[in-house]
Amino acid sequence: MSLVNYLGCNFKLPINAEKNDDDIQIGDFFSDKEMRDLVKKHFSTKYVFEVTSNKYGTIWFNRYYKKDCPKGHIEGQEAFLALCEFLDRYLTEEEYCELYTCWVGEESEDKEHEQTIFINNFDINEVEINEKTMLVIRKGLYKRFCSE
Repeated sequence: MSLVNYLGCNFKLPINAEKNDDDIQIGDFFSDKEMRDLVKKHFSTKYVFEVTSNKYGTIWFNRYYKKDCPKGHIEGQEAFLALCEFLDRYLTEEEYCELYTCWVGEESEDKEHEQTIFINNFDINEVEINEKTMLVIRKGLYKRFCSE
């Protein structure tokens, strides 16, 4: 069984028809149309894509993984930072994306964790991506929320 990352956006992203040297790959890697249709229940966005790291594979890291597999944990964090850098090029002020991670075949199961971060203002050590986790990635709202 494999973990899969789904990315929800309100805009289209370029699909990688074949593997290339980009850090982040958008396409169909583990999922099929049925799985992508099932996972849409977790998203508030218009589009849902499968996303993976070209260098490290699935984007996954948490305190348990850090303890059991420190190298894999660091690689997961690096992959996530690459995803944030990728998304920063596409997100405009006050937009957001949603990253949902689950085991292949568990797309219809209820989410268990949810977290929101601001793409240009977060501590990577406070972010965890577990299975059945929805991570909302926002851009440009942090200062406005903090000043109210």
